[in-house]
Amino acid sequence: MSTLLILLPSHPPQSGNGAQDYEYWFSHDAQAPAHARGHGQRAQLAAMPRADRVMALIGDDAVSWLPAQLPKVKGAKLRGAIVGVMEDQLLEDAERLHFALLDSPDEDGRTHWVAVTAREPLRAHLAAFEAAGLLVESLLPLSWPQAAMSGYVSAGADDRPRLRVSRADGVATLPLDSGGLRGWLGEDWWTGAAVSASPSAAAVAEQWLGRPVRVLNDTDRAWAARQAPVNLLQFDLTPRQRGWQRIHQAWQTLQSPAWRPFRWGVIGLIAVQVIGLNAMAWQQGRAIDARKAEQEALLRQSFPQVRVIRDARAQMLRETEALRGGAGQVGPGDLEDLLAAVARATPPGEGPLPGLRFEPGRLQLSGLTPPQRAQLRERLGQDPALRVAEDGDSLQVTLRPENR
Repeated sequence: MSTLLILLPSHPPQSGNGAQDYEYWFSHDAQAPAHARGHGQRAQLAAMPRADRVMALIGDDAVSWLPAQLPKVKGAKLRGAIVGVMEDQLLEDAERLHFALLDSPDEDGRTHWVAVTAREPLRAHLAAFEAAGLLVESLLPLSWPQAAMSGYVSAGADDRPRLRVSRADGVATLPLDSGGLRGWLGEDWWTGAAVSASPSAAAVAEQWLGRPVRVLNDTDRAWAARQAPVNLLQFDLTPRQRGWQRIHQAWQTLQSPAWRPFRWGVIGLIAVQVIGLNAMAWQQGRAIDARKAEQEALLRQSFPQVRVIRDARAQMLRETEALRGGAGQVGPGDLEDLLAAVARATPPGEGPLPGLRFEPGRLQLSGLTPPQRAQLRERLGQDPALRVAEDGDSLQVTLRPENR
């Protein structure tokens, strides 16, 4: 499953068509790409490779994390509740800011971490992505508040090392040479936090901390951001066609190596079902062929004069009817059989039937009065072997197909 990560610059694009270069990372198989010196490649949006999943990254200096106790509201009212609760903490007009909630609240269930970033630069970047035909499924931060204490040391634009601290009580960026930094961080963080550093700042970080740190280049850090528990594309920046996007994401997730055993299991199950259905169909076909062969053998044995067999059952019925007729015996659907059924249904003392007409398999009774018709139809209808239909002032009596 191919993946494309794009880092958003801190400044908006100069034009709405994505003409500026963006740093990006591309992988064909969802594994971290290996670029020289750990940096991503740079290209205009239109020139970037097409990928199954496109995710944007926002830098640490472009997003702030603020705590807020929010009421239990959802939908469009939630953003208004955020603005109302955080109004005193904001340094800019709320209409110029974009908000996003971390997926999990604090222990009290009401205190949420809210990501705050400038709205217009973000909207300009997203518009440039859309113009370039890139469907961004998520916007991910490089760091976020989390229970596991961690830190990342970078060289900084002015070559003054900076520490990005992530703790359960928030996220902050501080100069490494700030006075009292160790006391602010606390001994638990100082001795137990997982600290990483860029290659250019690793030596300074180890000297400052007094213990080894993990070297994490730009590629490694960008790839680790895919595990962020929050998608900052929320509220008015929620991607359109969200339902289809979720289906697409689920499909792409199933394509990942972690789901390979599941995919093989589904393929195996389908194969077993197909093989089983084919085997059952083959057995049913064999049983039908055997039954046809038995019918044909019985027909040849009973009626040797039949030379060509097309429908053994129908031919057997015709030959049996011919023998019965030749012997003068009454069979189902004959005049005598149908008259006997009418006689059984006729009340005692009734006069002769006014009119009779017989065709092979059908007896028509005519000239009946409405009461006679109704009474006779009711009584004949109680015979499960007969079918009775009313046609004007007459009754049609026939045998049901299964009794012929």
